[in-house]
Amino acid sequence: MANRAIWSMKRRHEWLGKSLKKRRVKRATRVRCGLQDAMDRRAAEQQARENRAS
Repeated sequence: MANRAIWSMKRRHEWLGKSLKKRRVKRATRVRCGLQDAMDRRAAEQQARENRAS
């Protein structure tokens, strides 16, 4: 298949119907853009919620 954008194609093929695998972002990159801080805050909130529920 040609190396071109496929977003306008009909979903004829099985692999077009599936969502793409998420791209792995290294921890250093997450820290640099502030994403790691947000993930840490979210994890802390979930941990606190679980502790209150127990």
